[in-house]
Amino acid sequence: MKALRFILITLSALLLLVALAAPGLIGPKVEEVLQQQLANQPNIELTGYQRGWFGAEAIARLKGKDGASETRTDIQHGPVLFTRSGPRIGVIYGETRLTGEELEPALRRQLEAYYGPIPTSGEDTPVVLETVVGTNNRVTNTLHLLPIDRNEADQQIQFAGARIQWVTDYQGKQQNSHFELGEFVRMDGHRESLYLESAKGNFELAPSGAGTLHAKLPLVRTNNDSGPLELRDVEFDYTGKLVAARTLNVQTEIQLPEIQSSTPASALTQQINLPAISYDDLHHYLYTAVLTPAAQRSWPQVFDRPLKMQQQLDIESANGPMQLQLDVDWKGMPRNRQVENDRLFWLDHLNGSANITAAEQALMQSPLIMQASALKQYGFLKENNGELSMHLQLEQGNLEVNGQMLPADLFVLAILGGI
Repeated sequence: MKALRFILITLSALLLLVALAAPGLIGPKVEEVLQQQLANQPNIELTGYQRGWFGAEAIARLKGKDGASETRTDIQHGPVLFTRSGPRIGVIYGETRLTGEELEPALRRQLEAYYGPIPTSGEDTPVVLETVVGTNNRVTNTLHLLPIDRNEADQQIQFAGARIQWVTDYQGKQQNSHFELGEFVRMDGHRESLYLESAKGNFELAPSGAGTLHAKLPLVRTNNDSGPLELRDVEFDYTGKLVAARTLNVQTEIQLPEIQSSTPASALTQQINLPAISYDDLHHYLYTAVLTPAAQRSWPQVFDRPLKMQQQLDIESANGPMQLQLDVDWKGMPRNRQVENDRLFWLDHLNGSANITAAEQALMQSPLIMQASALKQYGFLKENNGELSMHLQLEQGNLEVNGQMLPADLFVLAILGGI
């Protein structure tokens, strides 16, 4: 019995010794690997690193389009890790927070719109990234968006928080990734302006942007000056393929199978294909067209860069179907050109085609009724058995409408009702 007790005591002492000694041995290796990985990430700059026996602190700058964001990562060295969900065995555990000292303007604007001013301490940051490097060839990253319960003037925002988790092996290949979005409610006074039911999705995306993403929102409800809108079972799909260095083929699809609104539309499907778009151009359009609020958006700035795109839009309505097909090859805004008063100069740099087909009743009772009436009046919309159609072809400033050459300015005037 004494021998067994001695063995247990000795074993416990050895395990304690390993637990105390291992962090000091792991620490230098962690720093070496971190430096190697950051050397391959030109948009991340390590500005500070302080290593201790049981952990380390790293300060980094994440460079964006219009500035940089500073982060602080608190690192624990294994084998015993104390995570947000409790102790576990592993090699490394890190928590990364925005310091608030430096934030890219677009990121700060969006975070503060919901969370209020971002403190500079970094302790109350609304975004926390957990990283656990296990002993089983797994790296688990979990991004937390903290809950919101905010009242300001007559506006109330409640958000149950979100969790995005992606798991990779030591070489960075994804194994299992998913996200969960909590319920979101925004009230303007006594009116519910936006409601999102809890949603889930999954993805498998490489750092290059190649991969897939699927999201499904069970219920989206809005209410504004245009009237109430309710969408059920919304689905979004993304597929990205690397076709050249820093260049992606991007395909997206959004399905709105059930629409309830003040308009006749009852369902909508939109597909977009970007055959080959560079990282810089994609980044530009995401920031200027998607992330910039409509009131601050500048269309000349949006279309400053080139864009090739195919799009198909299908709308089902109580008055019949409508379909729009676009094939756009935009060369980008010309450099060092005197535009003067030529408002249609951009047509010289745009090639593409468009096909529009719609049930006459659907088009004539849509929000486009004024444009449709003008186009029909001047014969640009062909009518056949209750269906209206139009084919446009533009090449180097030459416009064809239904196979007939037409001055572009005349067509634009017809759309604006100025003929």
